[in-house]
Amino acid sequence: MSRVSPHPLRQVSRRLAHALTLGAITLSPALLASSSVGAQQSARLPVKTALAASGVSGCAAFPPPAQVRASAPSAESESRRLIDDAQDAALQGDHTAARDAFAKASLLVPGNARVAYYLGRELEALAESNPAVREYCRYLALSPSAPDGDEVRGRIVRLTPATELARVDEARANFRSGVALLQRRQYLAADSAFAAVARQVPAAPEPYFNRALSRAARGDRTQAIQDFEKYLELSPQASDLTTVRSSMARLPDRVYAPRQAFGAGLLFPGMGQMSTGRPVVGVLALGAVAGAVVLALSSKEEVVTDRFTDPFGNQYTDSLTRTTRPMALAGLAAAGVVWAGAALESASYARRSRSRAEAIIARNEDRGVTLAVTPLPRRRVGLGVSLPLGSRQESPER
Repeated sequence: MSRVSPHPLRQVSRRLAHALTLGAITLSPALLASSSVGAQQSARLPVKTALAASGVSGCAAFPPPAQVRASAPSAESESRRLIDDAQDAALQGDHTAARDAFAKASLLVPGNARVAYYLGRELEALAESNPAVREYCRYLALSPSAPDGDEVRGRIVRLTPATELARVDEARANFRSGVALLQRRQYLAADSAFAAVARQVPAAPEPYFNRALSRAARGDRTQAIQDFEKYLELSPQASDLTTVRSSMARLPDRVYAPRQAFGAGLLFPGMGQMSTGRPVVGVLALGAVAGAVVLALSSKEEVVTDRFTDPFGNQYTDSLTRTTRPMALAGLAAAGVVWAGAALESASYARRSRSRAEAIIARNEDRGVTLAVTPLPRRRVGLGVSLPLGSRQESPER
């Protein structure tokens, strides 16, 4: 008995399943939506979700006063001498002399974490709580993984007044509210929340950064750049400095309101394009509508021969000139289509301008479209599609 060969389609499907078993096929969103190519290629800035020194309330209330800078080689030997003098004075109980010597050494070697710690101890011994907290915070900033970090944090909390701790806790609550509003695209409300945080803890860079994002998403380029500059001023050693600088250069000059553009386009042909900064396109739209109206009003004269009856009941044949507008319906329809289409196009352009402005913010839902093909039992193929619509995912089709 001869063996029946498999159906050709079955062979093709089997080979396809085995070829795709090794992995999934990932489709970039740029292949599916050309309008988002620029947003996908440019770097985006993630929202800051917490204030600096979140584990130490006092550091937000009394931030470190100085930034780390390189010390001269000659300053090392002088600082060692000052440190020795300060330690001798501290052993003798002269905390004032020890404080002064450690302060001078701190100016010479601002990157020395132990000097910051010893200066904080001497200031604490002299009951100078606020300067002591600043030095302890500087110590933690210079040595974040210090083995005595918990002990230093305890000192900070103990030395910080309860009113300052309450103020910083309130600022943290406002900051979390601002982050939630920013992630929900409620930019005006987020702007107000971050402004309140900036007033409560003016030395914290994060509220200025997030407020810059909210203002950039609204198209307020000038204010956004000012907030970014303030963020870089407060954190000159930020790891995202280069990304922030490049994002500042890409900020759009203006963002348009879709409803306003659509309303202007319906009010007068081409006004939507003009209100979105494209007067040439607006004039073209107005010209197209005007041309369609002229076409609709164009008339045609023709000589018509017809039979008539005189008052005495006698019929006769005569010719007369009749004026018609054969393109009236088509012209008015074309004018309406162009008018409405121009209004819709202006609204779409305004939405795209808003999307380009919002593209500066990195969001969790910015994911690709994934197509996964896997073999299933009984010589079948399963197809799964993951769309960038939150966390929803299509189940495989069998």
